[in-house]
Amino acid sequence: MLGIAALVPGINLILDPSGKGIQFPEGSLADTPFTDYFIPGILLTVFIGLLPLTAWFALWKKPHSGFLEGINPFPKRHWSWTLALISGFGLMIWILVQITMVPYFFLQPTLLSWAIAIVLFCFAPGVRAYYNKPD
Repeated sequence: MLGIAALVPGINLILDPSGKGIQFPEGSLADTPFTDYFIPGILLTVFIGLLPLTAWFALWKKPHSGFLEGINPFPKRHWSWTLALISGFGLMIWILVQITMVPYFFLQPTLLSWAIAIVLFCFAPGVRAYYNKPD
């Protein structure tokens, strides 16, 4: 749900960097390094949209990838577990940065809770055990 929910506004911000297409209030970027929503739209699409969708698919199918296994910092676990963990921390960082830079948005507490839940879920003993690689 997270990935799908991020793709729509992310792509919209790329196509219409003014933010008017999704009714962002004017002046929301005043205290940020961005002059428009193009770069935030790319970041939202890639890191909060595509990354979690890729993690979900990989957690479900557990596909083999020599490249991703090679860069996995947790070699005892399938790379999909690591990608899910990165997705959770990525969302957490995204929301915490957003909270400090833009006016309050009603979904911020919900998304921060969601990020914490993803990270905690990854560290649940049963989940970690399921994604352990056989010795």
